[in-house]
Amino acid sequence: SKTPKSKKKMKVEEQQQQQPASFRSLALPIASFSTNGATTPKAAAAAAAAMPVAAVPLPPPPEPKYAVPRSTPEGIKWQKAVLASRDNTRYESDYDFDRVMKQERQNNIPATWVKAKPFGAWCANNPHAIAIDCEMCETKDPVTGASNHKALCRLSVVNATNPDEVLIDTLVKPEWPVKDYRSRINGIKKEHLDSVQFTLAHAQAFMMALCSSETVIIGHAVHNDLIALRMEHHCNVDSALLFKVKDEENATCGLKDLAMSVMKREMPDVHDSVNDARVSMLCLEEGYLKTDGKPEPIVRLFAKKRGSAELFVHRIPKGCTPEHVQNMFLKHTSIQPSEVPKIEFNSETGKTTIVFTSTEHANLAFKTLGGESKPDKTGRMQKRVYLRTGGYICVRQMTMPRKSKSSSK
Repeated sequence: SKTPKSKKKMKVEEQQQQQPASFRSLALPIASFSTNGATTPKAAAAAAAAMPVAAVPLPPPPEPKYAVPRSTPEGIKWQKAVLASRDNTRYESDYDFDRVMKQERQNNIPATWVKAKPFGAWCANNPHAIAIDCEMCETKDPVTGASNHKALCRLSVVNATNPDEVLIDTLVKPEWPVKDYRSRINGIKKEHLDSVQFTLAHAQAFMMALCSSETVIIGHAVHNDLIALRMEHHCNVDSALLFKVKDEENATCGLKDLAMSVMKREMPDVHDSVNDARVSMLCLEEGYLKTDGKPEPIVRLFAKKRGSAELFVHRIPKGCTPEHVQNMFLKHTSIQPSEVPKIEFNSETGKTTIVFTSTEHANLAFKTLGGESKPDKTGRMQKRVYLRTGGYICVRQMTMPRKSKSSSK
């Protein structure tokens, strides 16, 4: 006899197989959630809705590697921004879904990935540009011990044509037990998820009923959201790629700085995914589309917490660029540094201090790097990353290791 869990999974699979299905008619167990202080920016939304839409598409380019939004007015409006996001040098590494899938297999993370169908009559009445943001937690398989650092726990999708319309906002029940809820970041706690029935499979069913390959997905560092959704998609507009930080060529702007610089809007410390999705889209409309793709550099107003969210990288061979260092961490740890400053070279090698979005990300990147961790002359822990050429690069933590209670006695 089938268990309730297997019956529920069969029901979701049946919904995915029935085509066409409207995303509005899906019978999904939505679990609403909200953090304090999140508001709907009606004035900003009204201004965005009044934005003129380009009526004439660009001349058709050679057959593209990925789908181009050219079948609807909403898609055409964002077409240049989609192509500009792809042209960024970081796009190929950020959106390398094949690499993520391979790493998941190596780490024993079972995952079914989805990919939207081509545009057609089946999706004619759907929104063709959406803004999304997801919240993630860390989970651990109690059997194998494998960890998933990007387990989906909240999904929010906003209609980009009418930002006041929230297409979905729900908590998501992770498959494995939660190791770290990251409540300090997303406000989500154990009691919020205990009774939730909405799963990753439901989230994927919704996105497949909503999106075609030409649906423009808008967000800030939206590759992280797509990885959490296990959704391969390349029709994206990424505000983290389209805005530069003033006087910091290789830095990635944060959403807080972006919102304040473009919208004169202060973002709350605790993330609200509806608010984050909406604000990133409005910043792109105001700061990117209205400037014809020539936005003003973003001024960094919110100081990062230094030290604990950094790693010192030295013995870097000549010829290496910040992009090489960033790709090294993506390859060995799957963790994206938020900033890789210019490398300072002496006669033989170079050094730089890379920044992560949080202390947890920096610690996890260091822990995930292969090799033995040993203290350097200062007592800080350091690892070697060996190169194909025979040399090695040193990666060192910026803070001293905590002394155990036993050693302090």
